[in-house]
Amino acid sequence: MEIKKIIISLVLLLPLVCIAGTPNPVKFKNVYVQDFHSDEPKRCTTADVELSHKQAHEFFKRSKVVSQKTLHDHYEYAPCYIEGTLKYKSKSCGWKIRAGATGKVTCGSEIWFFACDDCNELFGGG
Repeated sequence: MEIKKIIISLVLLLPLVCIAGTPNPVKFKNVYVQDFHSDEPKRCTTADVELSHKQAHEFFKRSKVVSQKTLHDHYEYAPCYIEGTLKYKSKSCGWKIRAGATGKVTCGSEIWFFACDDCNELFGGG
Protein backbone atom coordinates (compact mmCIF):
# COMPACT_ATOMS: atom_id res chain seq x y z
CA MET A 1 0.00 0.00 0.00
CA GLU A 2 2.85 2.40 0.83
CA ILE A 3 4.53 1.75 -2.54
CA LYS A 4 1.26 2.56 -4.31
CA LYS A 5 1.13 5.95 -2.53
CA ILE A 6 4.72 6.71 -3.54
CA ILE A 7 4.06 5.82 -7.18
CA ILE A 8 0.90 7.95 -7.27
CA SER A 9 2.78 10.86 -5.69
CA LEU A 10 5.58 10.60 -8.24
CA VAL A 11 3.15 10.46 -11.15
CA LEU A 12 1.35 13.56 -9.86
CA LEU A 13 4.59 15.50 -9.28
CA LEU A 14 6.28 14.62 -12.58
CA PRO A 15 4.44 17.27 -14.65
CA LEU A 16 5.43 19.94 -12.12
CA VAL A 17 9.09 18.97 -12.37
CA CYS A 18 8.95 19.13 -16.17
CA ILE A 19 7.25 22.54 -16.13
CA ALA A 20 9.74 23.90 -13.59
CA GLY A 21 12.60 22.98 -15.92
CA THR A 22 11.12 24.79 -18.93
CA PRO A 23 12.35 28.36 -19.43
CA ASN A 24 10.08 31.37 -19.86
CA PRO A 25 11.48 33.26 -22.89
CA VAL A 26 9.51 36.37 -21.92
CA LYS A 27 11.96 36.63 -19.03
CA PHE A 28 15.01 36.46 -21.29
CA LYS A 29 16.87 39.77 -20.95
CA ASN A 30 19.60 41.48 -22.98
CA VAL A 31 19.15 39.25 -26.03
CA TYR A 32 22.17 40.19 -28.13
CA VAL A 33 23.04 38.99 -31.64
CA GLN A 34 26.83 38.51 -31.91
CA ASP A 35 27.67 36.59 -35.05
CA PHE A 36 26.57 34.62 -38.12
CA HIS A 37 27.89 31.21 -39.22
CA SER A 38 27.20 29.03 -42.25
CA ASP A 39 28.33 25.51 -43.09
CA GLU A 40 27.15 26.13 -46.68
CA PRO A 41 27.78 29.83 -47.46
CA LYS A 42 26.49 29.61 -51.05
CA ARG A 43 23.20 28.02 -50.02
CA CYS A 44 22.54 29.59 -46.62
CA THR A 45 23.45 33.25 -46.17
CA THR A 46 22.95 36.07 -43.68
CA ALA A 47 19.77 37.01 -45.54
CA ASP A 48 18.25 33.67 -44.43
CA VAL A 49 18.59 34.44 -40.73
CA GLU A 50 19.14 38.18 -40.46
CA LEU A 51 17.46 39.03 -37.17
CA SER A 52 17.91 42.10 -34.99
CA HIS A 53 18.33 41.80 -31.22
CA LYS A 54 14.61 42.52 -30.80
CA GLN A 55 13.62 39.97 -33.46
CA ALA A 56 15.83 37.31 -31.86
CA HIS A 57 14.02 37.86 -28.56
CA GLU A 58 10.69 37.73 -30.41
CA PHE A 59 11.73 34.41 -31.96
CA PHE A 60 12.18 32.85 -28.51
CA LYS A 61 8.92 34.36 -27.20
CA ARG A 62 6.95 32.88 -30.12
CA SER A 63 8.72 29.51 -30.03
CA LYS A 64 7.81 26.41 -28.14
CA VAL A 65 10.30 24.37 -26.17
CA VAL A 66 10.74 20.95 -27.77
CA SER A 67 12.90 17.91 -27.20
CA GLN A 68 16.03 17.39 -29.26
CA LYS A 69 14.34 14.34 -30.81
CA THR A 70 11.29 16.40 -31.87
CA LEU A 71 13.58 19.01 -33.37
CA HIS A 72 15.49 16.35 -35.29
CA ASP A 73 12.42 14.41 -36.46
CA HIS A 74 10.03 17.24 -37.36
CA TYR A 75 11.98 20.39 -38.25
CA GLU A 76 14.35 21.37 -41.03
CA TYR A 77 18.02 21.58 -40.10
CA ALA A 78 19.38 24.76 -41.68
CA PRO A 79 23.14 24.95 -42.26
CA CYS A 80 23.38 28.57 -41.09
CA TYR A 81 22.60 30.36 -37.87
CA ILE A 82 23.08 33.47 -35.81
CA GLU A 83 24.35 33.24 -32.27
CA GLY A 84 24.51 35.47 -29.28
CA THR A 85 24.03 35.88 -25.57
CA LEU A 86 21.17 36.59 -23.20
CA LYS A 87 20.49 36.74 -19.48
CA TYR A 88 18.07 34.37 -17.79
CA LYS A 89 17.59 34.23 -14.03
CA SER A 90 20.85 36.17 -13.55
CA LYS A 91 22.79 33.65 -15.64
CA SER A 92 24.68 34.50 -18.80
CA CYS A 93 23.51 32.13 -21.54
CA GLY A 94 24.46 31.42 -25.13
CA TRP A 95 21.98 30.84 -27.93
CA LYS A 96 21.70 29.93 -31.62
CA ILE A 97 18.84 30.54 -34.03
CA ARG A 98 18.94 28.60 -37.30
CA ALA A 99 17.41 29.73 -40.61
CA GLY A 100 14.87 26.89 -40.34
CA ALA A 101 13.21 28.69 -37.38
CA THR A 102 14.78 26.45 -34.76
CA GLY A 103 16.99 27.43 -31.87
CA LYS A 104 18.89 26.39 -28.79
CA VAL A 105 19.69 28.13 -25.51
CA THR A 106 22.49 26.92 -23.23
CA CYS A 107 22.59 28.17 -19.64
CA GLY A 108 25.35 26.39 -17.77
CA SER A 109 24.45 22.70 -17.84
CA GLU A 110 20.87 23.35 -19.01
CA ILE A 111 20.03 23.18 -22.72
CA TRP A 112 16.66 24.00 -24.23
CA PHE A 113 15.62 23.47 -27.84
CA PHE A 114 13.11 25.74 -29.57
CA ALA A 115 10.96 25.55 -32.68
CA CYS A 116 8.82 28.35 -34.05
CA ASP A 117 5.86 27.58 -36.28
CA ASP A 118 4.76 31.24 -36.26
CA CYS A 119 7.97 33.07 -37.19
CA ASN A 120 7.84 33.16 -40.98
CA GLU A 121 7.85 36.97 -41.21
CA LEU A 122 10.87 37.19 -38.89
CA PHE A 123 12.81 35.26 -41.53
CA GLY A 124 11.69 37.43 -44.42
CA GLY A 125 8.62 35.43 -45.40
CA GLY A 126 4.88 36.20 -45.35
